[in-house]
Amino acid sequence: MSAGTSEHRYIHTPRNASPAPAKKVSPAEHRVQVAAARLRVTLDERLGRETPAKTKALAKEPI
Repeated sequence: MSAGTSEHRYIHTPRNASPAPAKKVSPAEHRVQVAAARLRVTLDERLGRETPAKTKALAKEPI
């Protein structure tokens, strides 16, 4: 094997590839995700950090 040859080949997904289909989330798992998002929003507010919009939207959903 030459010095220029790599044993490891990294395979990247093309940027234009469609994302994997969303998994079905059970109601119990969704409640946990909403509760976690609410905690993240509260923690970010206390620490003065920016919370992603997706997390804020999830935190506003009813449990």
